[in-house]
Amino acid sequence: MVVFRDPFQDLQRELERMLEPFSAFPSAAGGVFPPVNIFDAGDAYVVRAELPGVDPKKVEIDVEDDTVTLRGERAFDVPGREVAYHRREREQGRFRRVVRVPGRLETGEVKAEYRDGVLSIRLPKAKETRPRRVEIAAA
Repeated sequence: MVVFRDPFQDLQRELERMLEPFSAFPSAAGGVFPPVNIFDAGDAYVVRAELPGVDPKKVEIDVEDDTVTLRGERAFDVPGREVAYHRREREQGRFRRVVRVPGRLETGEVKAEYRDGVLSIRLPKAKETRPRRVEIAAA
C-alpha cells in the first residue's frame, strides 16, 4: 500500500519542532514548566512531568501523532496579606507544554498516572513503527 503524505503537514510539523522550545512558559528559575523527561521503554515512550502542587484533575493531556500537549493550572499561593517577595521561583497560574516523541503513537492506548507530584504518561508506539523480529524461512 502506498501512503501519500501531505507536504504542508510535514512543513507544519517541522515548524512545530523548531518552535517547541518556545511552547512552554519560561519559569522564574530559568527553565520551562513543567520540566519533563522522555525515554524509550521499548514498545512505548514515557513522558514524566514534574507537577508539584498541581491538582491532577486540572491537567489536560492531548496526544496527536507524535505530539503530547499538557495544559493545566497551578493554584495561586496567596499569602493572607500583601507581601514583598525576596525570591519568587515557583510558577503559578496556567501552563502549556508541548513535547514531541521520535515516532508515531497509538493514541487510543495512552495511559497516564499521577503520583507524588509526578505525571507519568505511557505512549505506546504505533504498531507499524515498532521493531519486529523476522524469521528466516528454511530453503
